[in-house]
Amino acid sequence: MQKRVVILGGAGLIGTHLCLRLLNEGHEVFCVDVRDKSDSPLLRQACSHDAFHFIRHNIVHSFGIRCDEIYNLASPAYLTYDKTLPVETLKVNISGSMNALETARAEHARVLYASSGDVYGLSRRDSLSEEGYFGGMGTVVGEAKRAAEALHKAYRMEYGTDTRIARLFNVYGPGADLADQRVVMKMTVAALRNRDIIIYGSGEQTRTFCWVEDAVEGLIRLMAAPEGEAAPTVNIGSMHEISMRALAELIIHLTDSRSKIIHIDARRNDSRRKTPDISTARQLLQWTPAVPLTEGLQRTISYVRKELSKVSYALRSWVEVH
Repeated sequence: MQKRVVILGGAGLIGTHLCLRLLNEGHEVFCVDVRDKSDSPLLRQACSHDAFHFIRHNIVHSFGIRCDEIYNLASPAYLTYDKTLPVETLKVNISGSMNALETARAEHARVLYASSGDVYGLSRRDSLSEEGYFGGMGTVVGEAKRAAEALHKAYRMEYGTDTRIARLFNVYGPGADLADQRVVMKMTVAALRNRDIIIYGSGEQTRTFCWVEDAVEGLIRLMAAPEGEAAPTVNIGSMHEISMRALAELIIHLTDSRSKIIHIDARRNDSRRKTPDISTARQLLQWTPAVPLTEGLQRTISYVRKELSKVSYALRSWVEVH
């Protein structure tokens, strides 16, 4: 049965893949984003689809769309916005979530909120009374995600709104902006340009990386899960850990790059390890990530290489014209 699905933040990495997946399944998709649809190389494929609707809108302002489901993926990346636009970051996650929930409440729609693994905070030995302590994270986005999760649970308790929460861990893949500051894209672009790859601290800190289409599959399964008394909260991510140093070395190897790895001072409050427990996803959704890291990196590298060649060609054309 065709559904009317709203995807907030639909021009982002995950949102783009989700739009294409739902269109392929025969649903009507409303992509809402502050960016232009042309900013996403993959989203351009959807523009000619009769069931695709692009709405340029900032969800900090109220909106209303007749729909059956809402995926709320809208959130500025904290590496870019956490220090430069903290108020906007909080507004998007908190005011934006409230506007999405009001639309869901009015339309009797199901809403899935994309939270972050950062809500778990850091393992610290410092006293909780320390003035510099910020809920274990110290990032604006992390605190905004916590508040937004509480909003979704409150709407479920008070109004009976059908809400779901997905805590995402380091999703990567093709379709991201080449200027994306998340680690896989940043390292890949640097490697293909033979530029230094910067690592904060020793590089021994470990992370996990989930292929974007695996993450989308998890989100769709969570949205389709039967409604229960409590709001389902599920971790979506890979359990394959790799150190930042090893990731950089792997990307350099796969790209046959001449890049050098440069270590600089460690970030304050940088976690030594971020690995999700995905047992709930396995049990509730029968979901586990399927694409191995090396395979996903190879696909991502192919995408970045192609996009960089377009940039290079455009620059050559400009010189020729002028």
